[in-house]
Amino acid sequence: MEQAHPYIKHAFLKELLPPRRIVFLVNPFAGARTHAQIADAIEAHLDHRKFTYTIWHTERPGHATELAQRAREEGYDIVVSVGGDGSAQEVATALLQTDTVMGVLPAGSGNGFAMHLGYDRNIAHAIRLLNTAEPRLIDCGRVNGRPFVNVAGIGYDGAVAERMKRTARRGFWPYLYHAVVGGLLHRPVRYKVEAEGQCWEDTFFLVTIANGPMYGYSFYIAPDACVDDGLFSGVIFKNVSRWHYILAIPSSLSGRLYKEHFVIHFQAKQVKVTCEQPTFAHADGESLGKGNAFQFEIIPRALKILAPVRY
Repeated sequence: MEQAHPYIKHAFLKELLPPRRIVFLVNPFAGARTHAQIADAIEAHLDHRKFTYTIWHTERPGHATELAQRAREEGYDIVVSVGGDGSAQEVATALLQTDTVMGVLPAGSGNGFAMHLGYDRNIAHAIRLLNTAEPRLIDCGRVNGRPFVNVAGIGYDGAVAERMKRTARRGFWPYLYHAVVGGLLHRPVRYKVEAEGQCWEDTFFLVTIANGPMYGYSFYIAPDACVDDGLFSGVIFKNVSRWHYILAIPSSLSGRLYKEHFVIHFQAKQVKVTCEQPTFAHADGESLGKGNAFQFEIIPRALKILAPVRY
């Protein structure tokens, strides 16, 4: 489904300051917002002196990548992902190392990437921030050749992503339910984690490789991660009683997770993780299924992203 709005509301300014062409790729299955709400918000709050806009809807996994590629070929200046981290990953995949600028509007379940950039969950406010946002070059990651923009991981969070993949419900409460159940059911395995001369080999609960610092809902998994420093922040949870993880939730919300005794953290440009047995993994909250070996590499300054001016 497509909605096009190619008109100029301020015709006199068209010659002085030609508006930029922007397309919003809306994932109607992300989060709890309806498309009508998002479309109305774009119409009401986008600066029509600066932009002429089109709305395209995604229909299936991977469709956002196809639409972003189409937008690039058709000469759109800006392609905006309207969804969660998974939607942003799909759009970024088509725009990596190109001159087309990417934007994000947080309309998914978690929105960790958009939140780190400086947007918030209020879609109207996020659109107003988009009006004055400026392009920044940021890093992206790859896991086994698949790009990701925010966080990838193996173990517990991979298992939660797999559980979320199998449910149609989205939002905080379904995520919390699967996070709790997944935490009770997940069985740690033995890993070998190699990162540029460093090596850890033991039974771990999870291994997270972060480009950005947080999952959705302001849970900081890698407080020191920065999307434009050319480095991953790696986080390993040792295998301890589940109560230790539960009691550490306040630390994850306040950015003090590294102070917990069961956390190992490091920084690197490349990371190799091997598992003793097949283990679930994810990239930006999208399940990658099970695997035994995962190769991570940073792609420096790979994506032009619209970020609020305070970023």
